[in-house]
Amino acid sequence: MSKVSVIVPCHNVGKFLPKCLESLTGQTFHDIDIVAVENGSTDNTLEVLRKYASADTRITVLTTDIPSQQNARNMGIKAASGEYFMFCDADDWFSPDMCEIMYKAITENETDVACCDVKLEYAEDLSEEEKRLRNSVGYYTIHKSGKYMLDNRRIMRTNVILCNKIMRRDLVEKILPFYPPIKVHEDSLFWYLYAFNAQSIFYVDRQLYHYFLRPHSIMSNVKMTGTKNPNRMDVIQIADDVMDYVLNRGNPTEKETELVILIYEELATVISEMLESDEQIKICDLINRRIHEKMHASAYFYPVGSLILNLEDNHLLPHLVWQKFMLRTHRRFNMLVGKKVSDRLQFKILLNEMKIRHKKGVIGTR
Repeated sequence: MSKVSVIVPCHNVGKFLPKCLESLTGQTFHDIDIVAVENGSTDNTLEVLRKYASADTRITVLTTDIPSQQNARNMGIKAASGEYFMFCDADDWFSPDMCEIMYKAITENETDVACCDVKLEYAEDLSEEEKRLRNSVGYYTIHKSGKYMLDNRRIMRTNVILCNKIMRRDLVEKILPFYPPIKVHEDSLFWYLYAFNAQSIFYVDRQLYHYFLRPHSIMSNVKMTGTKNPNRMDVIQIADDVMDYVLNRGNPTEKETELVILIYEELATVISEMLESDEQIKICDLINRRIHEKMHASAYFYPVGSLILNLEDNHLLPHLVWQKFMLRTHRRFNMLVGKKVSDRLQFKILLNEMKIRHKKGVIGTR
């Protein structure tokens, strides 16, 4: 058994694999095994994997005809021998000391998960428009360092990607049976299920994972298609799966119920800018019904449009900044007429530390 297993799903990435695999085999921490899962590739991915596996016995190569990153990860997890799991996308790479630093972070601090900063790397042929739309540097940045209890607020403020984390084997195996096949945002579901079983987290304030942004990647296709994304409505299924998982454990606590509602809210926010008005109403009705019938909770989602002004210059904030807040809950948000603006809404909108507060006639529904 190794100390750390690194799971690498591989689909049509023959061009990028050498850099990824060399970053893993060249780690300063040697007690690792690497499970690479080739899933339905039509290029030379499998050939590259076998070449590197023949040169390093720590690499295990698995194959499947199912072109699913989630399925590949699950296969890798079941075949891995490590006490802890890490994940790497085949077109990304680790810093040389990432495994060593992350292993020390989770073991020496006795936490259930450790999380590091991500460095965005841009392909030369990535257009300026794609860079602009996908340049979510703040999302991948760790704003804390050290050990913290993993309460609901911290769960929701930690980015959901798996590749900048190290996780305990026993907790991963505990959630794996409840990790059903989904089409989009599989990282979100994995993180939320894991977080329900974790108590603490350690943040490593270093850019150890290198996320390569290139045209035509999976995430590029998801983010760039907007209302044309055929899977946009499926995102809510993630919250449904989380809720079913919590209910399966029996008698959810108030904290667990609140977290489920927060997850619905977060995912509704993610897709709100992709939805037409009739789809927004449909999603809200669906969420309301499911939460009421299954969790007997008093959350109520509804679509709302709002005019939000920056009080410093009395100008409207850019439409793209606030339109994704169209879906809200009575549980967490007051109506935007005659009531204060929530802390979370302020946090999300004030990316440049602008200060917004409610003032009669400044914020209102239309």
